[in-house]
Amino acid sequence: MKIDYKKLLWVLVSCLMALSLIIASCETQETGKVKEEDEGPAKVIITESKEPQIGERKEEVTTPSDEPQYGGIFTAAQVADTSCWDATTGFDLLGWQISITNEPLMAGDWAKGPAGTYETDWRFGAVAYANMCTGQLAESYEIPDNETLIFHIRPGVHWWNKPPANGREFTAEDAAWNIKTQWDLPIGNFQAFFPPEERLISVEATDKYTVVLKVPLNTQGIHFWEDGQRAYMMCPELYPTQKEWENALGTGAFMIKDYIPGAMISMERNPNYWQTDPCGPGKGNQLPYIDGLKFPVVPDLSAREAAFRTGKIDTFGANWEQWEVFQKTMNYEFEWVYTYGWHSLPTGRQDKDLPFNELLVRQAMNLAVDKVRILEDYYEGHGSLMCWPYYDTPAFADLYIPLEELSTEPAIAGSMCGVQELMTGGNPEKAKQLLAQAGYPNGFKTNIYSSSPTATDLLSVVKEDLAKVGIDMEIKQVEPSIYRGMDRARTWEEMWYKGTKQHFLPHYLFEVRPESNDCASFFESPKVREVLKSINENLAVDDVVWRSALKNLTPYLLEESIAIWLPIPYNYNCWQPWLKNYYGATTLGAMLPFHHTYYNWIDTELKKEMGY
Repeated sequence: MKIDYKKLLWVLVSCLMALSLIIASCETQETGKVKEEDEGPAKVIITESKEPQIGERKEEVTTPSDEPQYGGIFTAAQVADTSCWDATTGFDLLGWQISITNEPLMAGDWAKGPAGTYETDWRFGAVAYANMCTGQLAESYEIPDNETLIFHIRPGVHWWNKPPANGREFTAEDAAWNIKTQWDLPIGNFQAFFPPEERLISVEATDKYTVVLKVPLNTQGIHFWEDGQRAYMMCPELYPTQKEWENALGTGAFMIKDYIPGAMISMERNPNYWQTDPCGPGKGNQLPYIDGLKFPVVPDLSAREAAFRTGKIDTFGANWEQWEVFQKTMNYEFEWVYTYGWHSLPTGRQDKDLPFNELLVRQAMNLAVDKVRILEDYYEGHGSLMCWPYYDTPAFADLYIPLEELSTEPAIAGSMCGVQELMTGGNPEKAKQLLAQAGYPNGFKTNIYSSSPTATDLLSVVKEDLAKVGIDMEIKQVEPSIYRGMDRARTWEEMWYKGTKQHFLPHYLFEVRPESNDCASFFESPKVREVLKSINENLAVDDVVWRSALKNLTPYLLEESIAIWLPIPYNYNCWQPWLKNYYGATTLGAMLPFHHTYYNWIDTELKKEMGY
């Protein structure tokens, strides 16, 4: 698949904004520690974590009832303002609020998260697991063959009662128009990330509640996820003139009430919303419970921290240092759940005549870097050695392989290492031996780019360890805008320090296919192509088949050492005790930030009792 990554700055900027939302305002710092999971009434210590030293335990405030209540306002600070009010004329990820007001056809099933059966945790979305999804504007779907996708639209769903829709019913014609329009959009998500051979062939409303899509062979899964969960349904009557916030019109649980550019987006409850609570004490109740949402724009980190400490906002994504400050300075117990920090890996490109083409060189670099020391000293024990490709959470239960279950002996051609020693590192003597075997007995010089002092700080630790085996890695820190341009054009000379996303989009294998901009190593492998073929044939058809193939690929990729595997820090999703039926969710399904507010409720009496 050949992807055109020269399509405007929109693609990169929107990805960065989307990730900042998906991680629920986590501050994307290369620091973080602690790994405790709030699972039921007790907090359970998870492997490879360190219990935080939090001083005296604060008085815990509890609510007398779990019965959901109506009313209250949910408030969450945003780092930046929205840049888009319309998913059909611009890159929708720039308008993060669109997914709240304008629903997709499919979404993550809230009842399969902690509020219900706890089959997932919604901290990382549906991670392409169709079984975790349910109908939203479509009540069901069919995939009769690998070239056809059918959505059955839910009867009785209405647009908001405002012109020009005036509360009319949402129909298959609306869905067909949206899907076609968004695939035709030159600067949109679909054309930016998917080449012509994977794009929509046709879409037709065959009756009032049935939409039939024809797609290229074995792309039915791509279209299930993109058309089903990434195409937010906009009202056709507004076009082609819809651009202003006053015209925003959807079917979602919350409607735009007011907008102050650069300062605030306010939403109010949709009194005619179609959905009822799918599980828990409020099962069957009309949604939403909350009266409204407020999203103040607060670029300053310290101001956002203060807003959470003083009860002015309801959620906050914290690294371990911020979390400890909250523990020591807040006079009540706030709620939290661990998650993982934004993570980057040093990677050498394999498409040039460079040392990184040699497997033994890549393995030597992993052996040279003492990952255990980084975990214990740099992150003070608050992180995980298993940094890639998947994490130890319910969302990845069928993909994650614990470190102790990975190989201790070489398993691929030309390898001299088992996976466990590659993940732990700290063996410079063996690293020197491998470099000598690869033809670099005296090491070599290389360079790597970073875009922040924090990244440079961690890379300096890596540089120190590599120097012990004769590898001189120069660190070049550049301005973020220069870094983004180089990343987009892929013009760095040798090594690159790039964020990972395999956990978030496992079905695309972007990081191990050289045609993808996310593949900093330019790694190519027939094994990857075989697994990608299985994914394309079975995505949204048979989850077990393709996810098993994906899991089996993990040891091979780790042993190939396509990057220097560095520990990943823990972060926290924190929330106020009066925000109920919330468990740290970031996105429901493919890309639905703040969709959890459809199901949350505010204990207004508790909030008042606490003085807020």
